[in-house]
Amino acid sequence: MQFEPATTTMAICTIIAVLGLQLLFFWVRDRRSPWLAWYAAAFIAGSLAVLLYLLPSKGHEFLMLGIGNAARILAFAFLWHGAREFVGRPPETHVVVLVIAVWLALCSMPEFLASMELRVIGASLATLLFCSLGALEFWRNRAEPLPSQAPLMLTYASFGFFCGGRVLLVQVAPFPVGALPVQGAWLAAFALIVFAHATFLAFLVLTITRERREVEHRQLALSDRLTGLLNRRAFLDEAERIRRRSGEAEEAVAVLALDLDAFKSVNDRHGHAGGDQVLRHFASVARRTVRARDLLFRLGGDEFCCVLPGAGAADALRVAERIRTEFAREPASLNGRPVPSTLSIGIAAGTAGTDLEKLLESADTALYVAKARGRNCSVMADAPEAVIPADAIHAAA
Repeated sequence: MQFEPATTTMAICTIIAVLGLQLLFFWVRDRRSPWLAWYAAAFIAGSLAVLLYLLPSKGHEFLMLGIGNAARILAFAFLWHGAREFVGRPPETHVVVLVIAVWLALCSMPEFLASMELRVIGASLATLLFCSLGALEFWRNRAEPLPSQAPLMLTYASFGFFCGGRVLLVQVAPFPVGALPVQGAWLAAFALIVFAHATFLAFLVLTITRERREVEHRQLALSDRLTGLLNRRAFLDEAERIRRRSGEAEEAVAVLALDLDAFKSVNDRHGHAGGDQVLRHFASVARRTVRARDLLFRLGGDEFCCVLPGAGAADALRVAERIRTEFAREPASLNGRPVPSTLSIGIAAGTAGTDLEKLLESADTALYVAKARGRNCSVMADAPEAVIPADAIHAAA
């Protein structure tokens, strides 16, 4: 079977352009995913670069070889920036400008422009650089639980490995793999490799975008919009998760029921906007005061709870006191004026085999005791004598 170079080149150009337009279409529909625009630009720039190879070589050497390869290098730079945009890092325009400037400067030298071997090495090294940088971005972001992230990183690395191989094969393989005269079979193999990587990359970019949206939707469903804390549904999910781990009955767990004192008067005096500001402030104070593994929930209104894995009664009391004293020490501010507010806390401790909802009920009962005792205190369930009075000034370690 014979492969006509111009036909094969046009086929590559068409496929890459269609993939770019597809990504552009999805970006227009989802402007919250700006990385799609970078990937669309990469594919479109790549198709234009391939199209320039169809120009007559005589009299258009710099346009076809210099500008054409510059566009191809730029396409891979856009792929790198697409990866950076996805992981939340700003573009590094100066790096791209430097690489393109070096390439064009080299192509302005007749000896370099006339040497296919030097051009293949130079363009391959530039492509290898940007593929490696793209793979590195996803490696740095590996903590984000997205199934398509590892295959996407490997796709970058695979094409980078292929480009590095071109440098090694430059003197023994026909163009476009090496620098020997073009052969149809080698051109077809090159086209197949480009086609496979391009289509797989486009598919993975769209898939990982969908995966991130699904994660965001799940988080939104489990988050309280006002405070950013987990919501009641998330608490029930956590209760079910702990219930499934009930075989680990020796592991301690504690629940804090937290309620802002006299919150209705805050709403009456400052309006609901002021009350919302106080709730957000409390959430901020509590979030930075609890332990790293503790889970904070807003159950509704000014009712909050905190699940403390691995915490016994004493540990739970210490955490409760840290939250209570920090909130009293650092009041919310409305219109530049502090809004003093205090907190009552009920505490219940058990084991992983304990029903978390039952623990919350016990903590709520202790919370009512705390309110009856004058507020601004912590009370342990089933031990009403374990009360930290409102005038206690010590902060637990």
